[in-house]
Amino acid sequence: MHSLTLLHTSRAHCLIGTLRGLMLDINIKKLRHRNLFLFSSCLFLVASCSSSPTLSFDDSVGVTNTSASMTSQANTTSSTSADSSSSTSLEDSQIDYDLAVRQQFQELVKWQDGCYQQPKLCRVEEFTIVGTKYHQALDDQIDLYAKNNIYSRPGHGKREVAIESITFDDAELVTQVDACIYDTVILYMDGFIFNDRVSSSHTRWTLQLDEQRWKWIGLQVLHREYNTNICEQQ
Repeated sequence: MHSLTLLHTSRAHCLIGTLRGLMLDINIKKLRHRNLFLFSSCLFLVASCSSSPTLSFDDSVGVTNTSASMTSQANTTSSTSADSSSSTSLEDSQIDYDLAVRQQFQELVKWQDGCYQQPKLCRVEEFTIVGTKYHQALDDQIDLYAKNNIYSRPGHGKREVAIESITFDDAELVTQVDACIYDTVILYMDGFIFNDRVSSSHTRWTLQLDEQRWKWIGLQVLHREYNTNICEQQ
């Protein structure tokens, strides 16, 4: 009986040892599997972490470049639009300036024609600037006409003025008008013909801005011929 008991005890210890060995082997395998799983997970995370910033970086670069391109295009468009607007504004101002001078110059010509028709009623200061040499010379001529009853009649000849060019001096508020004048006006004195000579000439008029009106301050005859119209030859 004692031997049988020892045999059972020995078998039990052997079985327990075997079970412990199996359990240890299972635990080792589990540990290996767990380590392998953790290692695989880490590799996946590393791969994910290493690829994600690259994609994000590329996307941000694309957005940044697109944004920069759009900003650059917007700035260029804005600059071009501003330059175009500024250029257009300057051109419009120049056109308005030119039209104003042309209109007022023709008004001055009609004004002067009226003075020759009625010299006694003429007020030269209305279309010239007082104190200038031209004002004084024209005032003396009109005064001479009034005293000697020299005048022109509407419809008896005409004075055609064609503007050739206009130049401006903004600093001095002065403009020069080059014009060709064809003059067939007949002058009378006491009812008789005083001067019926036909003339044409290239002239240069100087005007100065005075209280929002352009007035004459100078006249220069560049070239004159009689009994012909040089204005038609241009």
